[in-house]
This record gives sequence, C-alpha cells and structure tokens, in this order.
Amino acid sequence: MDFFVEQGITDQAVQALVRNKYGERARIMSRKEVRTGGFLGLFQKTAIEVSGYYAHTPVRPAARAVQNPEEERKKILQAARADESPAGDAANLSAVLREIRDLKQVVAEKDHAAVLPDSIRSLEKLLQDNDFSIGYADEIIRRARGELTMEELDDFDLVAGRVAGWIAETVRIHPWDANTSRPRVFSLVGPTGVGKTTTIAKLAAMYGAVADPPYDVRMITIDSYRIGAMQQIQKYGEIMNIPVSVVETRAEMQKQLALSRDADFVFIDTIGKSPRDFGRLAEVHELVSAAGGEIHLAVSATTKGADLREILRQFEPFGYDGVVVTKLDETANIGNIVSAMHEKRKSVSFITDGQRVPQDLERARVESFMKRLHGFPVNRRELEIQYDGTPEQIDRGYEE
Repeated sequence: MDFFVEQGITDQAVQALVRNKYGERARIMSRKEVRTGGFLGLFQKTAIEVSGYYAHTPVRPAARAVQNPEEERKKILQAARADESPAGDAANLSAVLREIRDLKQVVAEKDHAAVLPDSIRSLEKLLQDNDFSIGYADEIIRRARGELTMEELDDFDLVAGRVAGWIAETVRIHPWDANTSRPRVFSLVGPTGVGKTTTIAKLAAMYGAVADPPYDVRMITIDSYRIGAMQQIQKYGEIMNIPVSVVETRAEMQKQLALSRDADFVFIDTIGKSPRDFGRLAEVHELVSAAGGEIHLAVSATTKGADLREILRQFEPFGYDGVVVTKLDETANIGNIVSAMHEKRKSVSFITDGQRVPQDLERARVESFMKRLHGFPVNRRELEIQYDGTPEQIDRGYEE
C-alpha cells in the first residue's frame, strides 16, 4: 500500500480530489485544518489537509446500502419462497446466503460506527499529534478496542495511561556491556548530516577522558573525503589525548587494529553518504567488515518517518547491531522514531540531544523516549521499576 497527503479548500473538495486521484481504493485516516498561501505570513487561507493510504490490489465491491434491515429480511424470505422447485433450490439458497452476508456486513459497519467511543477519536488525534505513523497508530487503536472494556473506554485518562504503557513496551533497548574482551570495536555508519563524527568523539570522551578510571581508547576515521572532517576528529583527539588514525584501505584498517589490540575501545567514524550512493556504501561496508566488532547506525530524530524507514532498510546489508538516535533536542515529537524502530524491529543503543562533548550523549533508555511524549501520563519512577536493569544516564562516565 502507499500513503498520501492531499489538501483542498473544503472537506467535499479534498474528498473529491482523493476519489479522482486514487479511486475507491483510497482510505482517509486523518484530517486537519492548515494555513496555506500568502506572502511573508500574510493573507493566508484555511485549507483542509487529509492523509491516508490506498491499496494496489482492487478492493472488494462494497455491499449495497440497506436502509431498513427488517424490510430486507422480509425480502430475503420472500425470495426464498418464490421458487420451491427442486431445480431452483440451489440457486435460491445461494442468493439468500449472499443477501444475508451483505446484510450482516452493513449492520456490523453501522454498529461499529455507532459505538466508536469519543476516547478512541481523542486517542487517534493524540497519536497523530505525537507524529506516530498511521500503521503504528492503527495497531495501538486495535489493541485498545480489543483489550479495554466499554466502561474503561469511557475514561480517557485511563485509556491514555494504558496506551503509554503499550508504547513503552514497543521501545527496544540494545544491550551494552563495556567490560568485554579487548579491544571492543564500535563502527558508526549512517547518512550524511546526522552527526556521526561528533557522536564518535562523545563516545571516545565518555570512556577515554571522563570515566574514572579512564579506558584505553583509540579513534579511527575513514572519512578523508569531506573537507575538514579529518581535522575535526583529530582536533577532538588532541584535546582528549586520544590517538586518531586515518585509514583508506582494508589493509590499513587491519594494520591499525593490530596496533590497537591492547586498547579497551576502538571507535570508528565513517563516510557520511546518501543510502542511495551504493558505490560509496560498498567502500564503507568493506572497511567496517574488515574492522569486525559492532556496527551501529546513526539516524537523526528530525528525519521524516518514511525517510527513516528507508534509511533503516538501505543500511540493512551492514547488519547493524543497534541504532544511535541523534539530535533529539531538535524535534518536538518522537513518534516517528518510535514507529520506525518498532516497525523495523530495531533497538536503540545511544541517544544524543545536543552538541556538547561528551555531555549530550547517554545510553538509550525507555524513559528517554517516554518523557518526550505529549498528552500521555508518564510515571518515570514506575518505568524505572518496570524496566529494571535498563542503564541509567552515563554521559558523565558513570555506569550501573
């Protein structure tokens, strides 16, 4: 299926546009008023924006409208008696069964619409306001309708609290243990502009400059293409007194790792390129494969949901172990991140929420995402108890 977003002056206009453009396969999931046009913020007009999806396969023809169910039942019985000859029995029975199925479907659809609680409508809007994907929101709403009683659905605070717990359950945290065999190799890959070099510097500082006692840390960069990239990470290394090496070939990578065999950590910064630049991605893949160890994918929290899912898919060949979510401080909503991670079954290892080295880096925790939800009651203490063993913030070098 594909998703769409369309605008029109009125509800009728945008609905007609959707029907003409996508046909009967289109399903509208949400609606909101937006401001469009104008100049420098002046003379803007109100428009209606809808979003939804449409299937590629033809949908089953809708059952014909039934105005009076009781009258329809009478017609069905009359049709059943109309021809009592043996030859017509089978045909009449088939027709009767079709009529009954159509009638049941129409009645069920009317009942469904009639009993839809206001809390479900409010929940749909709350999920939309937090930027959750349509698929994720549908999954949550189906669970609410399936697990909560009608009495519970009348209490929106109860519904929101229960849903907050379900959202927390979908956030996967990548396990991390600093005390493993040496050296622990950590390669960070990802598209350009997500802050990989700064994140590598933060990780190196966390373990090599701030931890007490400090670990023996090395940094390697394979990004010799961007102007200033090599100088940036070398400057970080100079300030933190952490050795930095530059490699461009598989042989050089293996040589540097051999020289670092007594180190505790080796953090590897990589080239930032579009996930569609397959030639450059192949070069990165060859070098990080030669390095071994763990591979983590860096993505920005400001990325649109559809683009996030595409990035996660395009970097699948790397076999990345976890995801580092950067720039959480630059977005008001985290539904896009939670949705994409859940739909792709990925876990989060670290998050960054600023440019300071090393302060604005922490181990990923369920609470880190939940506290950024809007409109949902979140009990931070209960989350800590429920997810016992989830690492606390260690951006100053402390670990549980």
